[in-house]
Amino acid sequence: MRENIGVCGCICSDCRIYGTNCNGCHAIEGKACWLHEVGLSICDFYECSVINKGLTHCGECTEIPCEKFWKNKNPKLTEEEHKKNSRGKSYFVKRAGGEKLNNAEDYDVVYFF
Repeated sequence: MRENIGVCGCICSDCRIYGTNCNGCHAIEGKACWLHEVGLSICDFYECSVINKGLTHCGECTEIPCEKFWKNKNPKLTEEEHKKNSRGKSYFVKRAGGEKLNNAEDYDVVYFF
């Protein structure tokens, strides 16, 4: 199976809820099931990249890593882990370019679930 890469660089298809509660941010148009936990109605990465800028993912943006990567912190991570995760996701999605990718673990990507 080809990985389903999210707008922000997460590999949606590696998430434990993929295929049950979620089919990836493109399929659900940025309306992830966890948004209520962070007070949003649409993922801010999806809104910025896809809706506002007409891009496929953040890796196509010249501003990556932007403030969104730094401020969207998984509450389970320490500050150090969050910085490492943000750098990993931005590097990962920038290199992605829609091609088949290596495992997210190679890029220090951590999921909310």
